[in-house]
Amino acid sequence: MEVQLNTLFVVTRGATVRRDHLTLKVVVEKQTKLTVPIHQLDGLAVFGGIHVTPWAMALCAEHLVAVSFLTESGRLTARVDGPGSGNVLLRREQFRAADDEGKRTLVAK
Repeated sequence: MEVQLNTLFVVTRGATVRRDHLTLKVVVEKQTKLTVPIHQLDGLAVFGGIHVTPWAMALCAEHLVAVSFLTESGRLTARVDGPGSGNVLLRREQFRAADDEGKRTLVAK
C-alpha cells in the first residue's frame, strides 16, 4: 500500500482550522466545509486572515505536520514545525569535526 501525503491549502478569508479528535476541520461561517484526517497530511498552508486554533496546531505538531502562514499573495510569514528528532551529542561531534582542519579536508575529498 502506498501512502501519499498531501498539503492542505486554506485560502478562504475568515476560515478557521479546528481540531476534531484526529482530524482537522475547516469551518467557514459556522459551517464545516472540509474534514481531513491528520494522518493524510504532511503540511498545512494558510493564506491571509485564517485562524488556526492552538489545539489544531498541537495536533499538527504531534503528527509532524508543518503549518505555514502566508500572506494572501503567498509570501511566507511564519512556519511552525513539530519537535525535531536528533542526537545532541552527534551534532556536537559534527561541529567539532567541522572545526578540525584535518577532518574537514577528509570529508571534502
